[in-house]
Amino acid sequence: MIKLKSIAIISLCLLMVGAINAQEEVSETKEKTGLFVRVNGGYGFEGIHMVQGADLSLESATNIYGSSAPGFNIGLGVGYMFNKYIGLDLGVYYTFGKSKLSEVRQEGLPLELVGAGNQIFSILDANIFQRYTHRSKQWRLNPAVIVRAGDGKIAPYAKVGLVIPIAGRTYTDVEGTLRTSEIPTSIAGFPIPGFDSGVSLKGDVEAEAESFGKFSVGFDASLGLDVRVTDMISIFGEVNMTALTILSKETKVKRYDGVYYLDGSPLTLDDLADGINTVIDLINIGGLGIEDFNYDALGLYESIDDVPLSESHIIYLDALDSTTNQESGAYGNSFDPDQPANELARRDNFSSIGINIGVKFNF
Repeated sequence: MIKLKSIAIISLCLLMVGAINAQEEVSETKEKTGLFVRVNGGYGFEGIHMVQGADLSLESATNIYGSSAPGFNIGLGVGYMFNKYIGLDLGVYYTFGKSKLSEVRQEGLPLELVGAGNQIFSILDANIFQRYTHRSKQWRLNPAVIVRAGDGKIAPYAKVGLVIPIAGRTYTDVEGTLRTSEIPTSIAGFPIPGFDSGVSLKGDVEAEAESFGKFSVGFDASLGLDVRVTDMISIFGEVNMTALTILSKETKVKRYDGVYYLDGSPLTLDDLADGINTVIDLINIGGLGIEDFNYDALGLYESIDDVPLSESHIIYLDALDSTTNQESGAYGNSFDPDQPANELARRDNFSSIGINIGVKFNF
């Protein structure tokens, strides 16, 4: 990443040198005050690093540090120079961030049935792998104060202002795989009908989610060079730093597709549950009191219509108590799976250090 930043800054300097050389034949007229319009594009690198997620397994957990900001931006701005030193600038930017990955690995997870007296019957072990790909898109307003160093053909300048996201969201794509050990042909000595020895359950899941943030304001500062080509046209390049975090508002799962296989043949979750529950009913005649198998408890679904609202819609709050809908029930609440779940709000990091190059039209 340091190498990429160095290349970007060197390229910006070379552009400025080339533009300076091109000015030898431009007349020595003064830079106009008044209205200007600019268009520009650029790229942002990771700025301030914060925890963005984690790589998880049963053996360890590792934080992922970084920012959601890396990526390209395009912008359009209008401004006014009150004199050759001071002006105002209002920019509108569209940013589209680079994808970031996080992973969750869970190996050897036991699937157990609970009987009378909390007797545990182990059925099989499961290995679960999930890969999350995150990317963000935003529209931003960027009001700023401009301070120029004079009105020459080559004028250094600084800009300081606010960055205000006005629309946008973060997209998360999930790819998951489920692989189990061999499914037993019997439970507590009772055979499971329709299950041959040596078979295992496999599943592939794809899901999409969108996350939205609350109104937030950050800060932006830039240092650049403005090179006048003609009285009306100049080119500019700048290095800028954005400090922005956005408080989470809600997340919604928009798509969920799960496909499952038994020994390579397609299998519905209902068929799996029916097979296991048939033998559970036989076992319970003997008084073992085993609870029915429910694949919902494992977080397995086949479509978005099967996913409870509490798992497909999360609303983030600053505080949780007995009136909010969190699954743990730690604060005496009564959890309702048919209502959106509540979690504590977090701040997502969109800080960056980047470069912008553009053209300015002076009027």
